[in-house]
Amino acid sequence: MNVHWGILDMRAAGRRAVRALGALIALSLLAGVAWAGSDLRKGTSGASELLIPVGPEGTALSGTSTSDVSDIEAIFWNPAGLGGIEGTQALFTHTSYIADMKLNFAAAATKVGNFGVLGVAAKVLSIGDIIVTTEAAPDGTGEVITPTFTTIGFTWAKQFTDRVKFGSTMNIVTEHVLDNSATGIAFDFGVQYDTGWRGLRFGIAMKNFGPTMSFSGPGFDQPVQVPGSDPTSSNRILTFSSAPFELPSLFVLAGTYDVWRQGHSAVRLLGSFQNNNFGGDNFAGGAEWGYRDMLALRGSWYGTLATTTDPVTGNESVDFTSGDDVYSGYALGAGLTVPTGGTKLGIDLAWRPVRAYFDDTVELGVNMRF
Repeated sequence: MNVHWGILDMRAAGRRAVRALGALIALSLLAGVAWAGSDLRKGTSGASELLIPVGPEGTALSGTSTSDVSDIEAIFWNPAGLGGIEGTQALFTHTSYIADMKLNFAAAATKVGNFGVLGVAAKVLSIGDIIVTTEAAPDGTGEVITPTFTTIGFTWAKQFTDRVKFGSTMNIVTEHVLDNSATGIAFDFGVQYDTGWRGLRFGIAMKNFGPTMSFSGPGFDQPVQVPGSDPTSSNRILTFSSAPFELPSLFVLAGTYDVWRQGHSAVRLLGSFQNNNFGGDNFAGGAEWGYRDMLALRGSWYGTLATTTDPVTGNESVDFTSGDDVYSGYALGAGLTVPTGGTKLGIDLAWRPVRAYFDDTVELGVNMRF
């Protein structure tokens, strides 16, 4: 009798998970229609560091791994994927970003019984030293500032059935420039669904949803003479306010299919559609060859729908171009995993070519599984 009711409970949980998946897909599609994938709002959002990818495997696959990422990298690409890990995992990555900027990322996650998996991550973008210039001192005032942009994330994920996973992340976003700062909260949600047929899997991720942010701090305080007051009286402090800015929200719909498997070797194909609130839609395709879960070679390509407005007629036209404003549109990568005692050590590398002016970006990651 207990076994019978246990099976019914599992089936009910499975139906609820599938309904939740359907609801999330519907919400995503409605969001896509509302945003329309236009890039006419490009450059009007803030906290753009949220869009910089972390995780060499997902970077080499241009984000198409949203559908089946199942290790510590899921914290960034799709928190649902974290629900499938066993034990404890840790990840450290370093990215040589454009314009000599550096990006460091560290994450750890562990399974907590039937409660699910808990993860924490820290992402720090440093744009280096900037010489302060003014109209009176165009060559520099002698002051040097180092702006920093930090994101701290807390993730919970759970595998509800053998086919459905769900996860969510709360990111605390902090930007610091001079003596001014902005702090906000961004939420990510994700679902993964395994059809059970030839490795066909789907994933949805909705990222960077949250309230607006704005800067504040001593830099907005100015001593001024109150109009109509005694000229000999002391100045009063007038505090200015900055305009609020929205977060660069987006959603991704992705799929994976195991196209070939023989012995210990396998090839999977991946594809994704990404709708951006502040940019054109992205379409991506990727492929990965793996051997014994030890060696992997990866490659991908993506393109963007760009909107152009005729300055004379005002008519809009949409063109599909390879890549985006920064990248040429393709990426390559490789990974190697070796057992070291009771721990598995993995090293992954991703390379993305930049269109012009700057050096290509390279991301190196080290992950450990305990």
